[in-house]
Amino acid sequence: MTKSLFLFFALLAVASAEHFYVTNNETGITCIILDGDFQFNLVFEDKNVTQKYTATINNTVEVDGNCQGVFNNQSVQTLNIKFNPEGQTARYPKEWELNIVFGASSNEAFKIVDYTLHTQKTELIPSFGTFEMDEKNPGDVTATETNAYKCSTAKLGLVGGASIDIKAANVIAFARLNGTTFPTNQIYEVCYLDARTSDVVPIVVGACLAALVIVVLVGYLIGRARAKRQGYASV
Repeated sequence: MTKSLFLFFALLAVASAEHFYVTNNETGITCIILDGDFQFNLVFEDKNVTQKYTATINNTVEVDGNCQGVFNNQSVQTLNIKFNPEGQTARYPKEWELNIVFGASSNEAFKIVDYTLHTQKTELIPSFGTFEMDEKNPGDVTATETNAYKCSTAKLGLVGGASIDIKAANVIAFARLNGTTFPTNQIYEVCYLDARTSDVVPIVVGACLAALVIVVLVGYLIGRARAKRQGYASV
């Protein structure tokens, strides 16, 4: 029963993840795929008072992009998402928009080089504005060769202390895929945070095992010493 419930919630989590892609209309080749759950952590300054709000995507209105774009005189690929956030009502009907720009270099197959979030008022968020990429905290969404990027939570910093969290993120750009989903044999590069965590786990386990061995050894030596004092033959 427990396993069945776990499997149900795991499938529910996968099914609820947002799925976006950009396909070249002329060739039918997909160049960008982005899967994940978005959380927008917004910060507004009003009369020297800081207000913080959190928003998620309720439903997607429109997705488009360009597999052959230009940004700052370099070839890029773009993903543009228009969506309705949670808490939006008929009183505040305007959708939000997220624009993501992917670039490439000799060392990288792709990397997010720019992004902008345009927000509107909702019943839950009384302020609105445009949030741009924080160049000091742009995140590490990048991969090499033909690999994709994977992260439990990819963080994209925005100017003013705001940020975008992409949970259970799977991303690829500058790809040449015949479908709109990740291939079953796709190779992923893990983000720095997850890679660091995966290194820490075996170290902690190893330290615990070493401590256990020391405790057992000390216990054995103490028992042996007591046995000698009582005149028993040593084992």
